[in-house]
Amino acid sequence: MLFNWLSPYFIYPEKNDFSNLNREISQFTAVQKSLNDSLHLIHLQNTGKLTPEQAAAKLHPFPFDPNRLMNSQWLKMGLTPRQVKTILHYRAKGGLFRKKEDLKKIYSLSGAEFRVLEPFVRITPSEASAPGKAYRRKRATRMKVEINSADSVVLVQKLLLPPWLARRILKYRTLLGGFYSRTQLREVYGMKTATYDAVKDFVKIDATKIRKINLNLATFKQLLHHPYIDYETTKKLVNFRRKMHGFNNFRQVKQLTGLPDTLLNKIRHYLYLRPLKN
Repeated sequence: MLFNWLSPYFIYPEKNDFSNLNREISQFTAVQKSLNDSLHLIHLQNTGKLTPEQAAAKLHPFPFDPNRLMNSQWLKMGLTPRQVKTILHYRAKGGLFRKKEDLKKIYSLSGAEFRVLEPFVRITPSEASAPGKAYRRKRATRMKVEINSADSVVLVQKLLLPPWLARRILKYRTLLGGFYSRTQLREVYGMKTATYDAVKDFVKIDATKIRKINLNLATFKQLLHHPYIDYETTKKLVNFRRKMHGFNNFRQVKQLTGLPDTLLNKIRHYLYLRPLKN
């Protein structure tokens, strides 16, 4: 009797066992890390930044003809959907892989990936040299391009520009809001005089595609972001706009701000005026 009465004071309660919970947390953390690493690797691959070690681990090449390989086979080889889309777009626009090195034209494909794939490239001679199809003949000469709507593939294919220069043209076009003159291509970083002279006659301009800013409503930051409008010019425009409660026309803009004609004639292509409501 006495033992039964005192036993609760001598028998310690069982400790909680957290081993299963800790194991599940560790497994979950490992899965999350693996997922994050995988997403990071895909981003590196889509931007052409894989290291040689990553490319060797990611790609599983087999003998292939880049002019004939199907979507699913590119994916099976280890390329990302975005890379495959770029390759198929290139082919759809008339692009042709005539030699192994032509794979380097695919701007999202890193040099490390090319070196892994190169030994497995098997280009069928008839695909690379057959003169029968019209689009293959066109690849040898430049063609007309509307510069404000063309994508990088069109610039590479029709103007025969290197991919890096095509990307810079598109980036500068975005900053400007569009091109109003083909001579603006000279302002693109890396555009050599010889390259400009070779492509200028093939460049068409559709000025209706230019993205314009309402000068009476644009913020200081929006105006300053434009490549042609520096800090001092932005201050003049904003200050006089505030004093006049908005501009009525560009003649008034010139009279009040004193901007030189050379600058005003450039920026007015990217500005429009809509009177402010009272």
